[in-house]
Amino acid sequence: MTRERAAQVLVFVARGGAGDDASLAVQQTLASMGEQFRLVAEDDAEDELAQPGQAGAEPCLIVLLPAVQSPLQLARKVHRARAECHLVIVQEPAQLDSFRQALGVAPMLGRHWSLVAADGPALRTAFGQALSALRQRRQLRTTLSRVNARLAETRAVSLSDYQRLVASEHHLAHFLRNSRNAIIGLDPEMRVLFWSEGSEDLLGVAAGAAVGRPLLALGAWSGGVVRAMQEMRPDAIKHAVEFQADLDGREVALECLLTRTSDATGAFLGTSLMLRDVTARRRTQDQLREANLNLQQVVSERTQELEKSQLALVQAQKLEAIGRLTGGVAHDFNNLLQVIGSNLQLLQASLGPQPDAERLLRAALAAVDRGAKLSSQLLAFARRQPLNPMPLNISRQVQRMDELLRRALGEDLQVETVLAAGLWTTQVDANQLENVILNLAINARDAMPDGGQLTIETANAVLDEQYTDDIPDLSPGQYVMLAISDTGHGMPPDVVARAFEPFFTTKPEGKGTGLGMSMAYGFAKQSGGHIRIYSEVGAGTTIKLYLPRSFAKEVEPPPAHAGPVEGGSETVLVVEDDAAVQAAVVQTLQNLGYGVLRANDAQAALSILQSGVRVDLLFTDVVMPGPLRSTELARQARHILPGIAVLFTSGYTQNAIVHGGRLDPGVELLSKPYRQEDLARRIRDLLSRHRPVPGNARQAAPAAPGATPAADRRALRVLMVDDQGDLRDTSIQLLQMLGCEAIGAATAREARALLVEGGFDVLVTDINLPGESGLELADHARRADAKLKVVISSGYDAPPDAANQPRTWYLAKPYSYEELERLLEEIRRN
Repeated sequence: MTRERAAQVLVFVARGGAGDDASLAVQQTLASMGEQFRLVAEDDAEDELAQPGQAGAEPCLIVLLPAVQSPLQLARKVHRARAECHLVIVQEPAQLDSFRQALGVAPMLGRHWSLVAADGPALRTAFGQALSALRQRRQLRTTLSRVNARLAETRAVSLSDYQRLVASEHHLAHFLRNSRNAIIGLDPEMRVLFWSEGSEDLLGVAAGAAVGRPLLALGAWSGGVVRAMQEMRPDAIKHAVEFQADLDGREVALECLLTRTSDATGAFLGTSLMLRDVTARRRTQDQLREANLNLQQVVSERTQELEKSQLALVQAQKLEAIGRLTGGVAHDFNNLLQVIGSNLQLLQASLGPQPDAERLLRAALAAVDRGAKLSSQLLAFARRQPLNPMPLNISRQVQRMDELLRRALGEDLQVETVLAAGLWTTQVDANQLENVILNLAINARDAMPDGGQLTIETANAVLDEQYTDDIPDLSPGQYVMLAISDTGHGMPPDVVARAFEPFFTTKPEGKGTGLGMSMAYGFAKQSGGHIRIYSEVGAGTTIKLYLPRSFAKEVEPPPAHAGPVEGGSETVLVVEDDAAVQAAVVQTLQNLGYGVLRANDAQAALSILQSGVRVDLLFTDVVMPGPLRSTELARQARHILPGIAVLFTSGYTQNAIVHGGRLDPGVELLSKPYRQEDLARRIRDLLSRHRPVPGNARQAAPAAPGATPAADRRALRVLMVDDQGDLRDTSIQLLQMLGCEAIGAATAREARALLVEGGFDVLVTDINLPGESGLELADHARRADAKLKVVISSGYDAPPDAANQPRTWYLAKPYSYEELERLLEEIRRN
């Protein structure tokens, strides 16, 4: 079997353009398909097309690259010269639509052409389809040539051959008569020799009126046929064109196929032509092209929307990740600031009149305040700042800040307020809103170093879905808008894109922390709202804050805690796992006159509360180790002591007492770091609002007969021995509240060393101690000190011989405050 001869492939390139991307893509595709090809420079196109032997007799594939000059003009030249060739026009993807529009309705490129993007897969598909069509046409031409050769043979015609010939003529006549296409035969002078019924239907001219007449006399449409015949090369056999024609006032697109007819000697006999109405096809192609353009437009718009949404999502995720990081850092940072600030204030109170030391302490405390502000801004950005929202009228809040703003902004700025009448209320934290307004106003001031105008505006706003679709976590609806505008230098787009990132600032080093805008962003998000920047370089900046409308009745923000610092005589239970923070708080409260109990975790605090000791206020950190959470401790404390006041403190609340960014109802929180006066005022305020309920506090036991009056008692010195640290610390605190001087030890060995120093009145020991048991320790202590009283304390039954030992008592665990008090009274009497 002989291999099918490959089609000739010509690739027309611009002069010097054989190495561009599109040319290389075409060459690589043809080479990968096993096709041989030849590159032809654009300047040599005329000479190449003028050679009849190259492609005139054989169909070929001709490729036009995008770099050629006037590709449409060259394509038409190729069509006129090589009508049977398949033309593939390659364009860059971005130029594809504009080139299609340039082609118009009738591009005059014949039937065998296609337009393809310079893309590897698309090129391979287009070349494959074109080469397949070329091979089919070649096979048809070969078959037709063989049939014509056989018909041309001179031989005797038999009766059966004659009958077949007559039948063939009959079928041909039937085909021509019933074909819907217009089939016309012309002599060399372009007079009509044959006019089919399809010609009558299509062109509206009867055969009797057409045959014998010049073609040009039959209608304006004939001009397109004549031009096509003039464009036909002398050596060409066939030629195909498309053109627009007017048929009785109806604009149609006609496809015309011209064929030269010659006799056996090659003498020209005339021209056969077939006309077909391709208006519907052209309209369908135009509609398809329009649909493709519309689809591309829709895809482009949706792609842009998707990219915009993805960018917004990435930005939101980026800010969320930074928020989680800064929130965690702020927690530890606040504890450090609390320790530093509290100890500085304690040191300040203990110093005498030392001006230099006072100056240094004030500078250090100012640095603590700056650190606290920075930490607060970090938490605000991270949306971890505990908010205490209430229904507010923002316009009235701006009016309250008028004097504060004018002091902060200076005299060089003109401040104007445009406050809407009938403004809706919004549920926000008044203090945080004031911080946001002040920070944004200061940023505006810094953007106008030579003076300018600052405008604060409030208004009602309705955000629709079109606005909120591109903004994560923002719902359409009614909002209260607060806008702060300046006439400063403005911000370029790249600065606007990063303005909400923490620590990003365009100010000189040392002139700003870069946290003002990020704090405003976190506040807006945590309040369920949105913030947006509108800025133009040289024209100023407007920052709009949208906060959700509230239908609750407006309330007046409570005044800040102020007034003199007062202490008291009540009892405060301090629960704090950070030893340094705990020590500073305990010292502060003791200096204020309060009785103080301490616990390292919630479980130890619960043990103290269950002991029956009087506690007026529970001051507990929110985040603590252990299985018992601070919120559960507070609940059980209120159950045990119904009138107890509870004050939480934390540098980072997580979700324990804050949900949805807002403090749970009824929760009192003092955020770290705080100053001594802040702690004193909050505790005094809470105690004044929480009067003890009758029966809430421990009642004093009746004095036993012969009991020593309290005023005449000497403080007992007690050694408390227990290997459980929380229980030991709690017991020591109870003993101290009962007027004893208590010292603790975890093992018998430590207790022995302390007993050697002497001076103890009572030894209280657990039985199960590491190493030596408590019973052995008690025997040793009684022998060593004849006056020492011994208390055996255990969660198990009393040892059988405990009651028979001299100067020995048994105290069953768990014991209450009253039980311990009665035992000590009995020990004093004996």
